Amino acid sequence: MRKIRNTMPFLHALLLSALLLAGCVREEFPGAGSVAEGEPARIELNLIVPTMSSGSSTRALTPEQENKIENLRVMVFRADGSVVSNGKYVSSGSKFTIDSYSGSNYTLFFIANVSNAEIEAKLQSAASLPEVEEIVTTATQLDFGMNTTHPLMMTGKQENVTFAPGNSTYGTPIQLHFIAAKVTLIVIDKTPPDHGVSIIGWDVENAPARSYLFPHTADVNVNLPGTSADKDDYWLTTDVDYPFEAEDKLNKTVSQTLYVFENRRRGRVYKSLPTYSADRYPGMDFRDKDHRGKGWYKPARATAIVIKAMHKTTLDTKQVKAHIYLGADNHSDYNIERGKHYTFTVTVNGLNDIKVDTNIDYAVGDFLVDHGDNLTMDAHPDFRPMRIHAPKGVATMEILDNAGRAYNDPDFDATWLKISPLDLMWHQVKQSPPNDEWQQQAEPESRMVRPKYIPHKSVRAKLQAQGIAGWNTIPGGQEDDDAMTFANATYRMCYKITDIPFTEVTVTNKTLHVYADEFLVRDGKRSAQVRFTFYKEGGDPTRPEVRTFYINQEGYISPFLDDNDPDAGLWIANEDGTPSSVRNKFVVEREVELRFALYPGLDPSQQSLKGVLWAFYGKVLYYMKEDRFISGKFMTVNLVYNDVQRVDNEPVGFGKVPDSYRPMYDGRWSGSLPLAPYSGQTSGSPYYHPPMGYNMYHPIYRTSAVRYCHEKNRDVNGDGIIDDSEADWYLPSLFEVDLMWIAGVKEINNLPDGQYEGQYALTTEYTFGTNHHQNGQHVYSRNLQVGETSSSGREREFFIPRCVRAL
Repeated sequence: MRKIRNTMPFLHALLLSALLLAGCVREEFPGAGSVAEGEPARIELNLIVPTMSSGSSTRALTPEQENKIENLRVMVFRADGSVVSNGKYVSSGSKFTIDSYSGSNYTLFFIANVSNAEIEAKLQSAASLPEVEEIVTTATQLDFGMNTTHPLMMTGKQENVTFAPGNSTYGTPIQLHFIAAKVTLIVIDKTPPDHGVSIIGWDVENAPARSYLFPHTADVNVNLPGTSADKDDYWLTTDVDYPFEAEDKLNKTVSQTLYVFENRRRGRVYKSLPTYSADRYPGMDFRDKDHRGKGWYKPARATAIVIKAMHKTTLDTKQVKAHIYLGADNHSDYNIERGKHYTFTVTVNGLNDIKVDTNIDYAVGDFLVDHGDNLTMDAHPDFRPMRIHAPKGVATMEILDNAGRAYNDPDFDATWLKISPLDLMWHQVKQSPPNDEWQQQAEPESRMVRPKYIPHKSVRAKLQAQGIAGWNTIPGGQEDDDAMTFANATYRMCYKITDIPFTEVTVTNKTLHVYADEFLVRDGKRSAQVRFTFYKEGGDPTRPEVRTFYINQEGYISPFLDDNDPDAGLWIANEDGTPSSVRNKFVVEREVELRFALYPGLDPSQQSLKGVLWAFYGKVLYYMKEDRFISGKFMTVNLVYNDVQRVDNEPVGFGKVPDSYRPMYDGRWSGSLPLAPYSGQTSGSPYYHPPMGYNMYHPIYRTSAVRYCHEKNRDVNGDGIIDDSEADWYLPSLFEVDLMWIAGVKEINNLPDGQYEGQYALTTEYTFGTNHHQNGQHVYSRNLQVGETSSSGREREFFIPRCVRAL
């Protein structure tokens, strides 16, 4: 890699930035000073409440009781472990306002729903952080979750926190975690008609009687089993036949849900095979994955649920006692971890034929929903794919607001979220008529185009009020798209989609997408829910399986003290470089999206990128004009389209004819060469997606640096075009990146240390070639940690684009 360190140009750039900036950047430079210590501070916190799937309907807590917050203790500690503040707050919902004192490098501990007087006293009197970390709670305060309506205890921890004096909002949502694991046991009687099974009850063996209040790398009992230090008092073996609390006589099924403390016992422990052949099964081996070996190879103090039953045949009646050893699978794992939901389905086929199936982590029965790295959206229009796994049956997916209200409730306020089967980001391969009806009417050389769709009725109403249309004809009788069937929602945006079909007996999957509107609130936060309901064919229609996920969205980062100050921002430059009479106030996205693996089931090597290439090697794109250092928005659009017009220094009129596009790139090592016309396979109707990989385009993972930021914008009216009314997000100019550095906007450097690609912010300005025009050979970037400007070969280096938006 060749880096040219431009000392004098760098100083000149800083000077020009300082002249253009009207002294409006924020003063709290991270790392360049600290806030005043010890002054009163009132801070609003936003909590992310965990969830464990609903499981069976028993006397265990309902989902609403599980994740309800009745009270919250917030303990603030200095770097030396001493207490800054220790307060308990009572509220409902996920937002709390606390009182503390200003300072930096604080560690925060959160404890929700403490109802036990002993634990309350320990927390109230704690004098240091290490003291709190060693607090142990006991199982008598948990009681398996059966004889209480108290919501589950939760804890959380946040480090390196700064509180400013006065009123403020802490920008990072606080993730809470349950202190217990949830276990659901389902027993199915599938014995022959002339047999009968009468379930007597269940009890527990070797459940931990105590647990650390806050997570540790090892359990409080970790080194005790098998040693003289071990005591029966540290473990619960109830030896009581608790009745199963949910019974389905028609389907000969009983179920029970309970809560236990974590007990990480690892894997199988080697033993010689049983002496008697009757106690061995065919192929029995320490390394096998047969559920029948889990009891024989168990480690000491592995937690088990014991089922007692009477098995009756025409000849006799025998008592059955089955041990179900808990863990992440049904054969070799004995770990129970806090916050997870373990489900065990025990099928009794006969006296010596009992089969155990297990699922973990929000999986009950055959129904599972997974997603990518996170469900926290950025300030720009954002999305998250969510994948449903299910056997034969139908599913429903719907948006609920943070209070659990559906779209037809007059107080529903999650109108900023929509769902659709359509992936707006994954570009399609251009088809010939009539198969191009739902595709952008463009003819790029790559043959990669955006999809068309019909915006939600609320969006259509706003656009029509502005005289804007562009979407395809709406089928008769389908104007109301609040709730639609899956068959009708192919190109729609809805709050609820019903009748999502699963037609195979074995589990198959379908991916749908959650879309968030732009969120133009500085450091703001909002939350909602996505609920999935599954009705299995042949199952009880009154007891569907339900999964609920929380969706969060965070507002933008601003480099200015006051976004409403008329003197904030850089002067928009005229073509000759002189300042116009208009200022551009811009804001910054929070995350580098290409870092994340957003698609469940897609090879991680195709996601979670280090960066993308600049592309356009050897192309003359913008002749030497003095505004190139500051007009990031115009430069961005000009690097995507070849027909940009300039009116009042704004880019307009682009992208509306079939050949508007400049060459497209896949953003990887072949990024110096444009994409050739795609001729490979597609997914077929209705979406014609190419597989992720070489010589295809995706606006996050297979793109050039500038188009990566341009595609942060959304095609709002569904015509497949991002036009001048929709193109607000862009790649910043060199002076705009300078301003970000001066303002201390370093939060966006969120890659591991030592990664070159994580340290530099790319700009739309690039260096000169021969004859003093831009030939695309080198690109400017800036290290936002130390302010260094470099010029690097764009055909060789990966870069992390930082995207901004004009307010």
